[in-house]
Amino acid sequence: MTSATPVLDLEAVFNEAAFPEYTYVDPKEYPFIKSALRAKGKHVTIAGASGSGKTTVVHKVLRDLEIRPTDILLVNGREFKNHTNYLEMFGAMLGVDPTYDATTPYLASQRLVVIDDFHHLSEPVKEGLSADLKLWHEKSVRFVLIGIASSARDLAGNDSELGIRNDVFDLRTQGEDFVHKLMTQGASHLRIKFSERFLAETAIGSKGIPSVVQAICRTACIKHGIEKTQDEGHEQEVDETIANIKQEVLRIFEHKYFDKIVSLSKGKQQAKSVHNTYFDIVAAIANDERSDIPTEYLYRTIVAPIADPKKKNQKSTSYYNCLNYLGDVIQDSRLDDVIMYRKGKSISIEDPTFRFYLNLLNLDDVRRKIHIRNDEYPWDVAVSFAGEDRPVVLEFVKKLEEKGIFPFYDFNHQAQLWGVDLQKKLADIYANDALYMVIFISSKYPEKDWTRFEFEIGKSAGQKRPDTYILPIIIEDVPMVGLANTLGKVFLKDHDIPYCVDLLAARLT
Repeated sequence: MTSATPVLDLEAVFNEAAFPEYTYVDPKEYPFIKSALRAKGKHVTIAGASGSGKTTVVHKVLRDLEIRPTDILLVNGREFKNHTNYLEMFGAMLGVDPTYDATTPYLASQRLVVIDDFHHLSEPVKEGLSADLKLWHEKSVRFVLIGIASSARDLAGNDSELGIRNDVFDLRTQGEDFVHKLMTQGASHLRIKFSERFLAETAIGSKGIPSVVQAICRTACIKHGIEKTQDEGHEQEVDETIANIKQEVLRIFEHKYFDKIVSLSKGKQQAKSVHNTYFDIVAAIANDERSDIPTEYLYRTIVAPIADPKKKNQKSTSYYNCLNYLGDVIQDSRLDDVIMYRKGKSISIEDPTFRFYLNLLNLDDVRRKIHIRNDEYPWDVAVSFAGEDRPVVLEFVKKLEEKGIFPFYDFNHQAQLWGVDLQKKLADIYANDALYMVIFISSKYPEKDWTRFEFEIGKSAGQKRPDTYILPIIIEDVPMVGLANTLGKVFLKDHDIPYCVDLLAARLT
């Protein structure tokens, strides 16, 4: 670097949120993406995690191929996420009727139609456009689709008819050489030198994610008082460690991930029976370096170490309840673009930036946010009823599950009940394993041996509880020996099942 080299602000050199004008390094996929965009008649699909450089490499290729902004139609999926038909989306964008005939002349006049953040479009729009890529190829319209997905095939489908007309690329992480080039390039512009230790730590710690490398380098420079290009002849060495700048780097990504992790750790918020097991799952994932974690490993980490047989059984029940709803919780926490749950098999971290953040995160910060409670009971509620009333009870159970409340309902646990001493097992559940017991009283309830047995167990357990235990729902107002007339009841002749569910939810929260 000579004295004629311009003095640059630090943020012009290292910036995780902007195009890296001075620190751009071609990823290993660059020449292949360039060839695909240069080839006539090809669509191009590029998938990858947040921060993997998808949009950056497309902009660089377009610049190198001298394709001007006026030669492309650039669409941001975020702006059109509420559309349910892709022709309507193009019609609204171009100011024409939402038909093939009306939109084709406009789209065909562009060298490329680039849709960034493709994953933000609605499923009908993505599926419709992906299904019609072959049709648009025949109309000489070329699409470049860029977005987050577990693979490029997932982003734009896997239509065998489209075949070689759509080149697909998965941008994940880059190697050590990429990281070293980016860092030394930036250091050269700032007239500084990164120590060998810091280069090595960043290559490993960043997991090869371009945006994370940028954030680490910018933070290290700030720590060392470097705000712009240093005077010639005064090259400063930056010898830093990831551990020393951990908090500052985490802060950069905190707004993007922290609240979502807290939401995931809370799980289904109505439920008391699984309150800290979701947090246990998050903690186990955070303490593991892998991107694909088997649920069996989580069981060994969360449940297996518990020595007390009863507590272990309770935790096991809580764990499997959580897994049953984990996919919904991930979606509700808006993490479904970074975490893929293969039900009963594994949890896959699809976004390496999220994995990087998880590995550095102080879990005590999450723990303080979710106010972990005692997990004495594996079930929020156990239901007791006569078989003739099962349709009413099933509606109640389904409504509870929709709210994330976990009931013990015999038909949901046939595998666990098969071959065991039912009297002993059910006595344990109704006496010890549920926070509340809801009994559905009808003319059949007092007549059944099993219901009388469950009621006696529940009544005995209720005498030992500091709070109310038995909650009666009256299907038919019949005398029930042992049930006090003064006990508060809900009558289905006056209220419906959703009302009963809301009452129970209010007690739980």
